[in-house]
This record gives sequence, structure tokens and C-alpha cells, in this order.
Amino acid sequence: MVAAGAGRSMGWVREDELLPELFWTADSSSLQGQRRAVALSRWELLLLVMAAFAGSADGSLWAWAAALAYLLTVGLAAVTGRQNPQGLWYEGRAAAESVKTLSWKYAVRADAYQPPPKTLPDAERLYDVQLGGVINQFGTSRAIPQLGRVQAELQSWRGPLAGRPPSHPQITDTMRQLRDQPLTVRREVYLRERVRTQREWYRNKARYCTNATRWADLLGVVLPLTGLVLAILRALGEFTFDALGAVSAVAASVSAWAQLRQYRPQAAAYSIAASELAVIETQLTQLAVDAPDAEENWARLARDSEDAISREHTTWQARREVRTTDAPL
Repeated sequence: MVAAGAGRSMGWVREDELLPELFWTADSSSLQGQRRAVALSRWELLLLVMAAFAGSADGSLWAWAAALAYLLTVGLAAVTGRQNPQGLWYEGRAAAESVKTLSWKYAVRADAYQPPPKTLPDAERLYDVQLGGVINQFGTSRAIPQLGRVQAELQSWRGPLAGRPPSHPQITDTMRQLRDQPLTVRREVYLRERVRTQREWYRNKARYCTNATRWADLLGVVLPLTGLVLAILRALGEFTFDALGAVSAVAASVSAWAQLRQYRPQAAAYSIAASELAVIETQLTQLAVDAPDAEENWARLARDSEDAISREHTTWQARREVRTTDAPL
């Protein structure tokens, strides 16, 4: 690893090497909640469709099958209500993104992390205060497992100098080393690992959500037309199977799934965020690093970049009616 302040290139730095433990803890919680929420919702909708199809058929066996499907649906709804995996998903993501923003601001001297405060201890204290604000917002949630241990480590660092750990427990060596690099190196790493990576992620997600929206819209037309055709055929006596309820259940499930995943608004939000980052990337690239006010301009532009990312995530939260997690960044 490059020694702090050595001035040698840190082009090898990757974001996953830079972020502190607290981010990975919250990120893991969010992914766990997401997988569970999506799986439970998928099975609940599938069982409702199966119940509708079984209930449309004649015979007691099909009626019992429909009853079983409805019973399982009730059980899944109870599990979802008790575990609240969506809450874990959203709160974990909010905590992880807040920590990531603070980490990048510290590492590249963005916003208030650009001198002043000029000295490393001052910047560490500011980072600690803002990180504490994030932790306090999730003190009663499941987003940060082992919260007690994390708080104990932070309290130890805030204590008397005699017993204080040599470095902040939630500032990685890579964060500290990158902070000590010249502006050209910090800009290189930030553009590659934060701005371009995030912009490409937004673009890919926008493309995916747009395609999913088109499929949902198509099914929203095809399924009612299918129901119309089946209704006419049944009225003409072509068959006796009551498929109208089943088709309606499928259409409702498709609509519910699209609402759960928020395809349409997410596509728009991701596209806007990607466009904002593209503009900011151009400004950061054209920044004159030798100018007297280079560090000041850099701090402002890097702050704008983080604000663009935070706006997208705040919008993401608002659509899901999650409590605000705005920390004093």
C-alpha cells in the first residue's frame, strides 16, 4: 500500500477498498431485506394467481387447491407484516448511502473536508460528528447490526487521549491515504470510482426500468384484451371455464409488481441523475488543478456530485415512504 502523504499514484484504489465497515454492514442488511421482500412479494402474487385459476375450475379438488393457495397467501402476508423486510431494505440502503457519501467527502476533501478544517484531526472530528448523526437516526432499526459495538468503538475514540485508539474506527487506511494525495490523484480516483461508476450504474438501471415499464404496459393492454375475448367466447357458449377471474388476477399481479418495483418513476429518476453526473464529470475534468482556487472549486464541484447522488436516493426513499435520513453532510 502507498504510504500516507508519499505523493505516489493511488490509481489502484477501488471503492470497495475505501469504504468503512459501517457501510458494508448497512449494505448487507439492505440486500438481505431486499431479497426477502422481493421473494415474499413474488410468492404472494403467484399464489393469488394460482388461487384464481384453481377457483375458476369445476370440482371440489380445485376448490380445495384454491383454498390452500389462499391460506398460504395469508401466511406469507403475516410473515411479511411481522418481519417487515421492506423496512430493512430501505433503511439499510439509506444508512449505507449516507455513510458512503461521508466517506467520499472525507477521502477527497470535498465540501467541509476541504481546508478549513485544515488538519487531519479536525477533519476526523467533523467526520465523527456527522457519522454520529447517521448512526443516531438508525439507533432503533435493524439497519446496523451490532450497533452497540460500533457505538462503543466510537465512544472510545472520543474519550481521553490516553486510552484513545490511534485512528478513527470508521476511517479506513485507504480513506486517509487518498486524502493525503495531490488533487490530481484525488480527482482521478473520484472520477473513476465514484462519478463514472455511479453514472454507469444509473444508466444501466434506467435502461432496465424503461424496458420493464414497456413490458408492464404491454401486458396491461394484452391481458384485458385476452379477458375480453374470453368473455365473448364464454357468452357464446364456446367453453364453460370461468377464466375471467384468473385473467384479472394476473393483470392485477403485473400491476402490483410494477408498483412494487417502481419501474416508471425510477427510470426517470435514474436518467436525470445520470445526466447531472455527466455534466459534473465534465466540470471536474476541466478543473484547472494548478489554479490558486483549485481546492475550493474542487470541493464545491465534488459536493455538487454528492448532492446529485443524494437527491436521487432521497427521491427513491420518498416514493417508498421511508423516514428521512438526511444527515448534516
